[in-house]
Parts: sequence; C-alpha cells; structure tokens
Amino acid sequence: MNKLIKLQLRNIFHNRLFYSCLILILILFPIISFWGTISGIQPEKIQVMPQVVRLLSTEIGVVSTIFITVFTCFDFGEGTSKNIIARGYSKGQFFRAKFISALIGLFTMYIVVFIVDFVLFIGNGLGYEANMPLIIISNIVKIIAYTMIFVTVSFVLEKNASAIIACVIGPSLISTVLGLVDSKLKFDISKFWIGNISSQFAENPTTGNLTTAVILYIVYIVVFAIIGLHFANKKEIK
Repeated sequence: MNKLIKLQLRNIFHNRLFYSCLILILILFPIISFWGTISGIQPEKIQVMPQVVRLLSTEIGVVSTIFITVFTCFDFGEGTSKNIIARGYSKGQFFRAKFISALIGLFTMYIVVFIVDFVLFIGNGLGYEANMPLIIISNIVKIIAYTMIFVTVSFVLEKNASAIIACVIGPSLISTVLGLVDSKLKFDISKFWIGNISSQFAENPTTGNLTTAVILYIVYIVVFAIIGLHFANKKEIK
C-alpha cells in the first residue's frame, strides 16, 4: 500500500497538472498585489490569517476540484490502472491510494500558498482573531470531505470530462434542488448538505457548532468512502 501511495504521489509531483493548478491558485487567489488592487483590496491592508481562512473557506474551488478529478482519472486515461491491479494491489487499495495522494497533493498546494502569503504580507500582521482556530479546523475537515466525494465520483466515472462536470456543477445543482425541496415541502433538509454546513457554522463559530459541523463532515467522509470502496471493488479495470 505504501509503495502504491508513493507511486501516486510521484504521478502528482512529476506532472505539470500539479504545478499548473498551483500557479493558477496563486494567481486567482488574492494574495499578490495586482490581484488585490483589481479586487479593490489595498495590498498594504492584506493580512496573513484572514487570507488563509478565505482560501480554506472556499468550497475546494474550481482549480482544486479539477486537480482532484484529473489526478483521480489519470491512471484510467493512461491505461496504467490495469498494470497497478496486475501488480497485486486490490481495487480498494487503489481507491484509498488515490484519496490519500489527492489529499496530500491538495494540502501541499495550500501550504505553498500559505508560505507565499506569509512572506508577502507578514509585514501587515497576522490578523489573528480568537475564533480562527475553530474556523480553520472546520474548513480542513470540510476539504477532506470534499476530496473524498470528488475522488469517489471521479473514480466511478473514470473520464476527465464527465468527472469535472459532475464535481464542478454537481454540488451547486444539488444545493439548488434541495433548496427547492425545502421551499415546496417545508422541509429543512438543505442545511445538512455539505455546501451549507460551513456557511451555517460561519454565522456562529463556537466550539459546540464546530463539533456539529465536524460530525456532519465525518458522516460524508464515511458514507462516500463506503460508496467508493463498493464501486471500486465492483469496477472492471480496463
């Protein structure tokens, strides 16, 4: 299993996909002066911790989603998935290695962004607030949950195009449908959708609400891990 994870990590860090996504995040995320100016944010007022929270608060983000989906589909597109199974690894191990490696790659990108952010704006101060640790913990667990969801969907679909469409458009579409269900049937089910959990927590970031948010994220992680392993074991590796 460790060798398989190392192989998947090699696919990440020896591939232009990782570095292209990293550069895009650095450009699109408002941590550099010209982007701050365009956004109406004065660079001299930008502080480190609010930027980190803002990065983690985004629901993975389109660039990060594309990274996860394309990486997950990589071995299927290149035809190397069959070779991996032929080496004696189970389909479940293959799925788990994809998830772990995608998560490591994603957090590596975020750590690089944090370092760049720190170097550029530490002179303006950290901008630390008392509730920031709670928000950061919530968002980290949320990112793990989203990664599990996207890896599962991409592993099942196998194709880059269909996986990207499903992972980029799917969450917003589901949120809209659940909102309509709530309004028509007087339910309140949409508050349990992963896309709405963080916004509810952000309204009142207390320790008790953090516990609720983390539990709900863990439910998503477990459910989609079970789904992913189920479909992985039934998948015909071509």
